[in-house]
Amino acid sequence: MDLRKRRSQEKLQVALAQHLQSKTIDEITIGELTRTAGVSRQTFYSNFDSKQSILLNKIEVLFEKSRINFESIIKRDDLGREEVVELGVHHLLEECAKEPALMRAAFTGQAGIQCLSLLKALLRDLIANRILYQFNYNFDEDRLDLITDFIAGGLIGTIQGWLLDESGRKDIQSVVENIGRLIPHGLDSYIKLQN
Repeated sequence: MDLRKRRSQEKLQVALAQHLQSKTIDEITIGELTRTAGVSRQTFYSNFDSKQSILLNKIEVLFEKSRINFESIIKRDDLGREEVVELGVHHLLEECAKEPALMRAAFTGQAGIQCLSLLKALLRDLIANRILYQFNYNFDEDRLDLITDFIAGGLIGTIQGWLLDESGRKDIQSVVENIGRLIPHGLDSYIKLQN
């Protein structure tokens, strides 16, 4: 991607994030976004199909960073299962915390449904590889789909709850620790029931 295209996309993402501070995504017009970003409508449509596609682009970049991070964490022999999950989720939440309004919109509504699909794709190989490595067990496609759906759904729901929490009770570390306990131990139980 050329530098000018990347800058235009970043300007539109920043503009969307600014407007999401006071409006929902449905209330924001393309005209408002282009004026705030200082780009033309033509530039908008040469980069994105819709306002939702701005969110999905942001999520795709976020999940790619997370995948790279998870893969480096999984290779570490000094970490237990809980720590692997905690470190991976901590990185994901820290990235979300940088742009909370944009992430709230990306993880909820119509974008949230597509976000779930992207997260499932991210988790599928990571989960399959970890289960095979950790337990020397290989699930068939249907069971792997079920596990991935469950974990991705739980993770999206947890991230949504964290992003929407205005009380401040759900700090990153407490959310990370709870996810770090739930996912590996849930897999343990499921695998034991299968044997």
